[in-house]
Amino acid sequence: MKKIMALQLTSVLSLLILVNCSTLRLESNWKDRDIVLDGKGGDWLGAKYYFEDYALSVGLINDENFLYVSLMTENPMVRAQIMRQGLIVWLDPKGGKNKTFGVKYPLGRRADKPEGEMMDPQKLMDETTREEMMKKFMDTMSELEVLGKDEKVLAKMNIEEAEGIAVRLRDAAGTFVYELKVPLSSNSGYPYAVGVEAGDAVGVGILSPKLEMQRSGGMRGMPRGGGGMPPGGMPVGGGMPGMGSMGRFMPRQLKIWAKVQLASALMPALSFF
Repeated sequence: MKKIMALQLTSVLSLLILVNCSTLRLESNWKDRDIVLDGKGGDWLGAKYYFEDYALSVGLINDENFLYVSLMTENPMVRAQIMRQGLIVWLDPKGGKNKTFGVKYPLGRRADKPEGEMMDPQKLMDETTREEMMKKFMDTMSELEVLGKDEKVLAKMNIEEAEGIAVRLRDAAGTFVYELKVPLSSNSGYPYAVGVEAGDAVGVGILSPKLEMQRSGGMRGMPRGGGGMPPGGMPVGGGMPGMGSMGRFMPRQLKIWAKVQLASALMPALSFF
């Protein structure tokens, strides 16, 4: 069971929902405001769900042409995982968990590039150092991949040249923000689209590749030995075999699947309040 909190602009109260990850159903809000992909997150008030397991909020908004997805977290381990491993947003037009159409961004660390300081938990806790590392990393993050069935790369392109698809990352003041815009239908003239219309249901998967583990059993970049919680880490119940006391605080693979009911002009998303 995962704990999810629906955050609504109309109330300071929050609704806590317990759902099974295999039957998770969410609703997208109708786009009643301008959505600017600026990495600031201010456009998503009232349209976010909070996933306590990952210390991550997910925003869902659509209009008749596009689906907008956002991710926000203040957990340095989660943002480090996304930057190092990459992130894929999968969209299944049949409303299931099929990896039919996906956008991968960031692409993650290349195998031939050294990790450097990106996974040093001590340095990740220092905001100035983290922002400097992020700036250096962002200079190399100019491309995205469009994925198809079996994770086949259909296209690799500069993010500024992706027709219809737009994506933005920003890490400032301790908050990591990811924003994505993707066309709903290829009929709109865009070469890559989900293949649905407003009012349909679509499967949305938010996944990072599996964590790379060292032969000794530890994750690269993580301090060895036992004792204590790594800075910014979040407890994962039960621990991991062979990991000692550190295993209880290893970041889990980011894996969220939901059946999302898209809103339409005639059928706005249901309000919880």
